[in-house]
Amino acid sequence: MDRGLICSQSHLVPAANKVVAVYQHALRSREQLPLLIYHLTMLLCVDLDGVLYRGSEPIPGIGSLVTERVAAGDRVAYITNNSFLRHAEYRARIESCGAPFATASLLTAVALTAARFREAGVRRVLVYGAPGLVDELRAAGLDARSTADILNEEALAAWDAEGVCVGLHRNATERDLLLAESALRTGARFITPNRDVSYPDPRELTLGTGAAVAALEAASGVHAEVVGKPAPDLISTAAREANVGLDDVVMIGDSLETDIAAAGAAGVRSILMLTGVTSLEDAERAAALVSSARPTRVARDADDLARILAEMRAA
Repeated sequence: MDRGLICSQSHLVPAANKVVAVYQHALRSREQLPLLIYHLTMLLCVDLDGVLYRGSEPIPGIGSLVTERVAAGDRVAYITNNSFLRHAEYRARIESCGAPFATASLLTAVALTAARFREAGVRRVLVYGAPGLVDELRAAGLDARSTADILNEEALAAWDAEGVCVGLHRNATERDLLLAESALRTGARFITPNRDVSYPDPRELTLGTGAAVAALEAASGVHAEVVGKPAPDLISTAAREANVGLDDVVMIGDSLETDIAAAGAAGVRSILMLTGVTSLEDAERAAALVSSARPTRVARDADDLARILAEMRAA
């Protein structure tokens, strides 16, 4: 018997990022030590809006499936472009879907946006977005203020905004747009979590952050720096933090333009879900795209996803 496969529970397992060690007390060596049984693990990068839930409504079966995959040894990182929820609100929504939170990681485009502002030496950030975006940027150490908190252009000039951040905002007005444009015209840095064209509300697709970003770019002549998907940063950060090779990462998302494109940019496998912004017809047309823009597999629902993940694990 190979004693290299036998150890006590107090010992660390080499290359633990590649395997899960399951102690089977029913199987023991002649020395009565438990045997280690190894199986490969995957890091599942799970998009939230349109995959786990639509608005506040869970998508049937996905939360319980994620829980089952974690119990089977896979690891989970929730990856989102969302620009209006707070950390506690993410947790509440994820757990309300029956998905695990404490054993998973959460990486948001807003957190990367805050880091990018800090790296650029920008502290005072004008926010054209929802209150949740303001709160998350403040929690990251920035002096973030909503356009609603700025009295007029004179007050904006006195505050001297160094950056502008845009997020999804249902109650935005022309005044908010004009204040953000004014800040950009005087040299503020334009960094935003995403330029998503649409957002999957429970009953319909609505305009996403991208509409506001495009309007502000057109008005100011300043091009936004976008840090969320389709850039690969969220996926590569998740893999690095989990100490997992890219060959073992699977991106699960509902958008060809963001989730699948980010997977292609990061060099990982992807599963396109038809539970959010992408229709079956869109998925069929994607077959004609270049390989980096095509999903590895397509899933209609939780049952499809469960079968595909089992096949990926077996392969």
